[in-house]
Amino acid sequence: MKTASLSGILSGKGAALTAALSAAIVASPRVALACAVCSAGREDESNTAFLISTIFLSLLPLGALGTLVFVLWRRFQKLEQSELGSARSQSSAALPITAANFSESPASPAS
Repeated sequence: MKTASLSGILSGKGAALTAALSAAIVASPRVALACAVCSAGREDESNTAFLISTIFLSLLPLGALGTLVFVLWRRFQKLEQSELGSARSQSSAALPITAANFSESPASPAS
């Protein structure tokens, strides 16, 4: 039985077949227009659509993160305001209502 070696494939008919297969693989993007920049010189709707979708998909995570930070910031501010309001109401409720708390005139500085 004959075993194929690398040198046997690359010589004669094998070399021609390998060269033809390599050329077909290299030329296939040209046939399919699968190159990323094949349509770089043309101004058509698909280029505009790719550009707009690229911009949208680039800004989407930034917008989502910004929205999350804004919502959390507003929530913390509302919590702080409610805590300050409840602390003020508790401190004013703790003071007894007496005549000393309601002085007729404010203390005036000595002149």
